[in-house]
Amino acid sequence: MSTANEKLNQLVRAAADGKQAPQPSKDLWQGIEHSISRREMRSNKWLNWVWASAACTVLAVGLVTFNSMQSTIHSATPQAELLLTMLNQQHDQQRQQLLIHYQTVGWNGQSNYLQQELGQIRASIKEVSAQLVQEPNNQQLWQLLQWLYNKELELLESQFKVSDQLQQV
Repeated sequence: MSTANEKLNQLVRAAADGKQAPQPSKDLWQGIEHSISRREMRSNKWLNWVWASAACTVLAVGLVTFNSMQSTIHSATPQAELLLTMLNQQHDQQRQQLLIHYQTVGWNGQSNYLQQELGQIRASIKEVSAQLVQEPNNQQLWQLLQWLYNKELELLESQFKVSDQLQQV
């Protein structure tokens, strides 16, 4: 230990005198470069693993989301078709009840204009219903279908009111 203390004291005195800066016994740059490059390689490998893990996670979440959306669409279609069938049946019942009521009071509904307009509305109802089977989540189509139902009933009621007024005159 005395030799190490003596070397240290010599280095301190030399540095204090300003004569000579301490020099390492061998070239240290090779070791420093090697250490730095190893750290960079380790950090790059770690960073590559992080990026690969992140990409796999994003891909997995995307696939799970896509599959759940597809199953939701396929499971929603039978429900939408069932709802559409029920709505069409309900509207047919309303229309039949309205026609039966009007026929019991003497209205025959044989107007060419009425038959043409009703034909157009019923064709539109069929087209919208077919489109709803393809796009069950389209809110605007559901609203259009309801509007067409209402227009058909309003047309029937308007024809009855006109003929009712003529009977009164």
